[in-house]
Amino acid sequence: MRYSVERKQFIDYLTLIQSIINPRSTLPILSHVHLTAQVPDQLVLFATDLQTTLKIILPATVEEGGTTTLPARRLLTIIRELDSDHLLLKTDSRHQTTLSSGKAFFQLNGLPDDDYPKFTTENGIEGLTLSQGKVRKMLRMVQYAMADESRPALNGAWFSIKSGRFEVAVTDGKRLAYIFEEIDNEGIEAEGIVPAKAVLEISRILEGSDKTLKLFLDSNKIFLQFENILFFSKLTEGKYPNFKQVIPKTTTQKAVIDRNSFIHAIRRVSSIAISGSSAPPIFLDFLKTQELVLSCQASEIGKAQETLSLKAFEGEPFSIPFNPLYLIEPLREMEKEDVTLQFVNPTTKGNPCLITEGTNFVYVLMPIKNQ
Repeated sequence: MRYSVERKQFIDYLTLIQSIINPRSTLPILSHVHLTAQVPDQLVLFATDLQTTLKIILPATVEEGGTTTLPARRLLTIIRELDSDHLLLKTDSRHQTTLSSGKAFFQLNGLPDDDYPKFTTENGIEGLTLSQGKVRKMLRMVQYAMADESRPALNGAWFSIKSGRFEVAVTDGKRLAYIFEEIDNEGIEAEGIVPAKAVLEISRILEGSDKTLKLFLDSNKIFLQFENILFFSKLTEGKYPNFKQVIPKTTTQKAVIDRNSFIHAIRRVSSIAISGSSAPPIFLDFLKTQELVLSCQASEIGKAQETLSLKAFEGEPFSIPFNPLYLIEPLREMEKEDVTLQFVNPTTKGNPCLITEGTNFVYVLMPIKNQ
């Protein structure tokens, strides 16, 4: 097995591969990347943690084909330290790979690929044709609200393809982020819970462009294929909560505010407190004067307050406390100049806030209980 590759591209793709690998796996072979050199001009990289799989094809000059596996983290570390544009790799029958770059020389011990998990697909997958940029944007608008691993059914995102819509929803029980895009679903209908790791990886590897991808979803797996990359993940078992019932149909108060000013004010005011789950809330006081007063008080540290002008306010004035991190996360992903906040009888305990952008995104946030 003998081939040469362009160093920078190899680094970029190995970085994607590395994120799939579970460093705590009890199977040593799963800490390796599987490499297949195909004459005359392809190198196939493959990695899996048995739940999530990534396959990448990159150009290479292949003099002799073959397969092997190499420790992914060590391979990437070495290549990053080299400074030449091209790399030459040779693998012998004992799966020892030599890597040459200029006057530098390395030898890495690999493992036979016999025990590496097999993964095969048909040439091409049947599925929806979607914009990479739109899917990436949808995931970034919601992924921050995923629950931790202690709640498996919520540790991921609900995907649905139905009735001319591609929908994605995420909730951790304290907040809900929901977004949809109108599509031609070509008669395809499916839904499932995509694990958090897969959601984050898809968001990371997609480009923010109009290039297309193929998405296939059924009851137990998801495939994405675009250009030279194939991504696969098993779905999480279980039924996702009926989240749509918590989205209020009507509201009693509404405020419009400059998004960037709001973000910076939240950061400044909440900086008085130590971040974390025990951090004190930030209070939002909506006034009849079309102003919003943000305040935060941390015992033994001090307090902070800032006043912003609202672009619009409808309804009676009120005060409501929120977790500042939960409040700011959707704002950072939005793109429009203004953000709309809507409330349902906010002085009544347990009623949520709705943050919207356009007609296809809503973020439902529960206030912090008064202490």
